Amino acid sequence: MIPADMGLSWKEVLYLTFMAGFVWFELKAIRRDIARLDKKVEKHNNFDRRIIRLETLAEVQEQHNAEIQ
Repeated sequence: MIPADMGLSWKEVLYLTFMAGFVWFELKAIRRDIARLDKKVEKHNNFDRRIIRLETLAEVQEQHNAEIQ
C-alpha cells in the first residue's frame, strides 16, 4: 500500500514520521525525568526514615532515663 492510495503525499508521510519520532523522543525524555525524580524521592524518604529512627531512639532513651530516676 502506497501513501497515494490513502490520499497522502510523500511530504505528509515524512511529516507524520517526523512527528512520531518527535513524540517518541519526548516520551523517552519524560521517562528519564520520572526515573530521576523517583531517585530523589527515594533519597528523601530514606532521610525521613533515618530521622524517625533517631527520634524514636531519643524517646526510648528518655523513657529509660526517667525509669532509672
